[in-house]
Amino acid sequence: MNWSYAESNLWIRDPKVRMQDHAVILSWQWPKNIEFVYICKSTEEEGLSFGEESSIPMKLYTREEYKSNAGYMDTVDSIGKIVYKIYPAMYEDGNIVILNQDNQHNEITIKAQKAKIYYSIKYKKGWFSPKKTVKITITSELFIPKETLCYVKKKDSHPASTFDGSIYHFVNDFQPGQTSLPEIQVNKDDYIRLFFTNGKQYGDLYELIPE
Repeated sequence: MNWSYAESNLWIRDPKVRMQDHAVILSWQWPKNIEFVYICKSTEEEGLSFGEESSIPMKLYTREEYKSNAGYMDTVDSIGKIVYKIYPAMYEDGNIVILNQDNQHNEITIKAQKAKIYYSIKYKKGWFSPKKTVKITITSELFIPKETLCYVKKKDSHPASTFDGSIYHFVNDFQPGQTSLPEIQVNKDDYIRLFFTNGKQYGDLYELIPE
C-alpha cells in the first residue's frame, strides 16, 4: 500500500455516529469515485496522528459493504473517548493508494460507556474499644490504576467530597475482579467514603457505585 494526498473532490465528509447497545454505527458521505476506504480506530490517548507514520491497524471497507449494512458497525470494547478516521483509497497501476486528507472532515470522536466500579465499606465495632474496623471491597471488570481512587475520612458524618475530611491514597493498582483491602482502624465516630482523585478526569471513564 502507498500513501498520497486526497484532492478535495475525493474527500470523505460528514461522518456521523449512532449508538446501538454496545455497538456504534458509522456513516459518512462517499466521494463519487471512491469504492473503498480504510477505517482507523484509536483511543484519544493514542493521539490523532494517523498519517503515513501510523502503526494503528486499519480495516478495509467497501462501498458495497457500506450499502449492504447501512453504514459501518463496530463493537465498543474500551472506555473513554474513541476516535475513528476514514481514509479514501483507490487503485493506481495495480497498487492500493490510501489518501490522506489534510483536514478533520473524515474524523469523528465518540464517548464510550463508562466502566462500572462497585465498592462496599463495612464497619465492625468492638464493645469496649474506642476504635472500629473498616473493610473496603472494590469490584471492577477492568484494571484500575491506583491513582484513580482515594478514600476520605471524616469525624461524625460521611464526607461529601475529597476536601471534606482527611484524604488517603491507595498504594496498589486494582486488578479486574474483586479486591478486598486490608482492614483499617479508625475512631468510633469516624466515617469513610470513596471518591475519584480527579472527578473531571476519571468521572468520564468510570462510574463509582456503592453496594
